[in-house]
Amino acid sequence: MSWADFKPPLILMRELMTVSQALIFDMDGLMLDSEPLYQRAWQTAAQELGFVLENDLYLSLVGRSSEEADCMFVRTFGEKFPVQEFNRRWDQHWRSLIRQQGIKLQPGLLPLLDWVEQQGFPKAVGTSSNATEAELCLSMAGIRDRFDAIVTVDQVQAGKPAPDIFLAAASKLGKSPSQCLVLEDSNAGVQAAHAAGMTVIMVPDLQVPTAASQAIAWQICDSLDEVLTLMQRF
Repeated sequence: MSWADFKPPLILMRELMTVSQALIFDMDGLMLDSEPLYQRAWQTAAQELGFVLENDLYLSLVGRSSEEADCMFVRTFGEKFPVQEFNRRWDQHWRSLIRQQGIKLQPGLLPLLDWVEQQGFPKAVGTSSNATEAELCLSMAGIRDRFDAIVTVDQVQAGKPAPDIFLAAASKLGKSPSQCLVLEDSNAGVQAAHAAGMTVIMVPDLQVPTAASQAIAWQICDSLDEVLTLMQRF
């Protein structure tokens, strides 16, 4: 599906690029092509424990914290679901996968980061991953040092779709929420950015934008290349 026709009025785009003074990037799915690795690790761990983690269930949890996923698994599979063993196994499988395959950057990320740095905009990562996962992924992908701040789900009270991660990122950058532009791939992330009072561009990865995301996203782009083209126009 193309979102080429989902465009804000030009005057709003000019106003946004004038007001925005910082960017906050989601990590998995937005910058890193890492969601398939998590999905494979989660489904393998569940299968080993005698459960079938359907694709639809996994997709519904994209962008949300592991703690929220644990609660959903218990609701879905019952109290018999071994949460701690599942988390131990999927983490083991995930680390094995990234050692074997590495972590790929999403197309268009590096030119976008280059342009943002040329403009002098500070930038942060706001992710539903925990600090250990985020540091490992960003370092393996070679982009850890390109951000002024990193906020992870274990550093705040509530994960996405609550606004806590993005509000903490804005605070670390020394900017007000209204000065921040968020780039997100998940519906939960779009909701979180909106709840934080920030403008958000959605670049869908595994999830299709919901009606709610379409209503509150300032723009939906097919790729980070399209995001860069949009920004360069103003």
